Amino acid sequence: MALRASGHALLRLRSVAGHMKLLFVHAGAELYGADRILLELVGGLLQAGHECRVVLPGDGPLRPALEGVGAVVGLHNLGVLRRRYFTPAGLLNRALRLKRAVAFISGLIRDHGIEVVHTNTTAVFAGALAARRCGVPHVWHVHEITTRPHWYAALVARLLERWSQQVVTVSDATRRHLCALNPALVAKTATVYNGIDPARAVGGVRGRVRESHGWPADAIVVGMIGRINWWKGQGTLVDSAAVLLARRDDLRFLLVGGVFAGEEALREQLLAQVGALGPRAACVAVEDFRPDIADVLADIDVFVLPSIEPDPFPTVVLEAMAASKPIVAFGHGGVVEMVDGGRAGLLCPPVSAQALAQAIETLADSADERRRLGGLARQRVGERFTQRAFLDAFARVYRESLEARP
Repeated sequence: MALRASGHALLRLRSVAGHMKLLFVHAGAELYGADRILLELVGGLLQAGHECRVVLPGDGPLRPALEGVGAVVGLHNLGVLRRRYFTPAGLLNRALRLKRAVAFISGLIRDHGIEVVHTNTTAVFAGALAARRCGVPHVWHVHEITTRPHWYAALVARLLERWSQQVVTVSDATRRHLCALNPALVAKTATVYNGIDPARAVGGVRGRVRESHGWPADAIVVGMIGRINWWKGQGTLVDSAAVLLARRDDLRFLLVGGVFAGEEALREQLLAQVGALGPRAACVAVEDFRPDIADVLADIDVFVLPSIEPDPFPTVVLEAMAASKPIVAFGHGGVVEMVDGGRAGLLCPPVSAQALAQAIETLADSADERRRLGGLARQRVGERFTQRAFLDAFARVYRESLEARP
């Protein structure tokens, strides 16, 4: 019996067997955690022979990085939904931007034969709507644990279920949170752990950061890297620093990260909090985003994740683990899975600055314990969070989405 198939079916069969035409929609153009994971994913898929296009909401360092690995990048205002738009005027503005973004992405899907749309954040809806309009599979990659406002978190959970063939979460903590908000997501949601190439995190030159701040070579540097915002916990780490600096002089604290445009006041508040330490303020440095993460990690002895809300799966912790840094974190979110429930790092009760200070001091007092936990952290990255496993998992997700398409 002769087999007849439509053009769409033939295209799908060819994709399942060979390369795929993929479109990625992302919420930023910087080089923080989710940005770098997108870069890792797109770069690996391109090396495997797939075609990748990316739409970003504006220009930034992520664009040339993506183009450098061979991606075709387009820029268009996507109506990214941030907390500051949760007003009647702000939501109207986002709705108008969203309408135009859906038309733009739909044009890309039709013009370039896109077969799967991958949205890399829950702050952007245009990719899901355009995929739905054009009848192509949509994969939603969830990097967030949104807890408030509750109405928004519940709305996102409903839209994820309605507008995606598959939902991929970065951690089991993220998956459990979403499925609790919308049990219908259980059937279409799976966890794929982020994986990294550790080369970016290792090989830094120890001493550069210390020298730039006039810190002694033998100081114990406690550091964090992350964008300054209300939930990342920079202020909590400064509170812990105040406790420790009051009784010992061998510690220094390094906080690296920028802010979203329009939220510069958060940085000023943090600097004021550091300034309130008086003479001890010289032991705490706040730096803007910097790309030389290997040099930063080389000078950090204890890496801290002080997020006061559950952090879904912070890429920077993977990078610190790859660089053999012991991790101290509050025991919620994806970091619990990253450090194997506390076997490759120290977990503290959320969100006590005093408990965080005690854990930091435990590691400050023992170079042997720092080396032991750092070694376990590096080993765990090699066992569970490799770039190869990450890429293979997403290739399967895309093929399953194509196979399931009517």
